[in-house]
Amino acid sequence: MIPAQDPKEVRRLSDICFTGFGSDVFTRCRKRKHVDGRIAFSLLLREQGLGCSDIGRILDRNHATVLHYWSRGEALMETDKVFLKRFVKCREEYSGKEPVYYYSAPELRKKFMELRNERNKMFVELQAYKQQAKEDRHLADIFNVIRWRTKRDNVEQTMHKINRLYNGL
Repeated sequence: MIPAQDPKEVRRLSDICFTGFGSDVFTRCRKRKHVDGRIAFSLLLREQGLGCSDIGRILDRNHATVLHYWSRGEALMETDKVFLKRFVKCREEYSGKEPVYYYSAPELRKKFMELRNERNKMFVELQAYKQQAKEDRHLADIFNVIRWRTKRDNVEQTMHKINRLYNGL
């Protein structure tokens, strides 16, 4: 919970809402983007444990206005996908977490499928690396001798000598 008097946290949250909604939460303007920004701002402060009177003092509004923001915000999250995405982005940035439980079911399915495909690709790569390691196991002794006896600044010289050895020069 942040104290209502902490101007740094309030400013940080207002900057996050400005980035997410393109609005100044402290303006008196009634344009939709500014109101949506104030709604998100008040909802995020409510999640921090602040009451409607405290939030009203921060926004220079009446506590009833903040209560209206809360009910309007809940309704917007159910009906307005754009508002929900912006709000979730603001929440993620403010809390520093990625709340998976705020995504819609189709978004979760899409993310799940992407992650499953990525995991399958990584599994195939791992199997290829394991197979290559099995095939190269007989070269381990040679590799260890080269690793132990080659200094970092002599790598190119050692490669040149090994190439000459194998090329028969």
